[in-house]
Amino acid sequence: MLAVKPLSSLEAPTPTPATIKGGQAKTWPPVFLRYNTPMPTLPERRRTDPAFPGYAQLLKNVRQTLLEGQEKIERQKILTYWQTGKHLHEHIFPHEGRAEHYGREVIERLSRDLGISETVLYQCLQGYRAFKNLYARTNSQALPPTWAHLRAAMRIPDERKRIAFLEQAAEEEWTSRELEIEVRNHNWAERLSKDGRQRPPRLPYVCLGSFYTYRIIRPEAVHSQAKVLLLDLGFSHVLEMDLFPSCRFGAGTIVTSTKDSRGRYSLEKVSGDEGDDLLYTYKAFVEKVLDGDTLKVEFEQGFGNRQRETLRLNHIDCPEITTPEGKAAKRFVESQLEPCEFITVQSVRTRKEKWGRYLGDVFYRRKGSPTLTYLNQLLLDKGHAVRVRR
Repeated sequence: MLAVKPLSSLEAPTPTPATIKGGQAKTWPPVFLRYNTPMPTLPERRRTDPAFPGYAQLLKNVRQTLLEGQEKIERQKILTYWQTGKHLHEHIFPHEGRAEHYGREVIERLSRDLGISETVLYQCLQGYRAFKNLYARTNSQALPPTWAHLRAAMRIPDERKRIAFLEQAAEEEWTSRELEIEVRNHNWAERLSKDGRQRPPRLPYVCLGSFYTYRIIRPEAVHSQAKVLLLDLGFSHVLEMDLFPSCRFGAGTIVTSTKDSRGRYSLEKVSGDEGDDLLYTYKAFVEKVLDGDTLKVEFEQGFGNRQRETLRLNHIDCPEITTPEGKAAKRFVESQLEPCEFITVQSVRTRKEKWGRYLGDVFYRRKGSPTLTYLNQLLLDKGHAVRVRR
């Protein structure tokens, strides 16, 4: 964990009254009540019941302690992460011209040495760079109630608009999730306006491999003494190679499976130098279209194994499902995929993004069509999505 200094010892600039919106600093409501379910209030009868002597005072004390404690924790978290980002920026910025990947290498090393996720360190750096004057332009009451609010707002490229969104969030008492949705819709509209003046962007070429193609790997468990190799099916699923006694392949070999008329599986080595390009291509069945760029699917991994996952379309972003544009995008995807027997998914290394969804490129063949259609690109071409870089 990060070593948190006492609040008084952190080197943040001394807060001054806000100068935005006529000099009136925005004061956020108590944190606990803002982004959690409000604490229930017992009926007056229960508060004055003789069976609960002094309960009214207890309720007042506990509520006050929880609210103030939660608020202090969140403000300390904002200050800690902001200060961490400041340290990272002041070290990395002078050296960025020296080596193209210096910043990335520094964060990778810090992640290993501190045992902290690279994502957290990147967010600290981005948070500081997006709000360098955070403590110089606002007082402590004008700070957003949580780090999640700040993280959502820093996705807006324009600094003036970032501050404006935080002001609006304070006035309308948005939760961090509500702010994130508003920011996402804003960025989507901005990109759509920009892209509308030019041809839809072309997504990177996707090289589809064959279904039921796998890599043989070595066990990675620290306490494992097993010598047996594993067949990596993807999505954290493996099979022991002892199930295929006639196969004598080494670690790193790429193989494909076949099934004979008696239901017996065998493995064959794949020739060629394509390597990873042959992997991570799956047959999948759509269970539900959640929104324009998110599907609930069932992956067919082979050997009778199936895996249900939430899939996020790679490289694109559709508007929130709560908007008319978002509903239209969902209907469009449903109309395209409903007639299909299955879809083909090229998964991005079967790794999840921050919301626990796998990223993937989706292809499908409509009845009577000899070619595959790239759904991600089609959504761009039809104006239902914009390009994003992850």
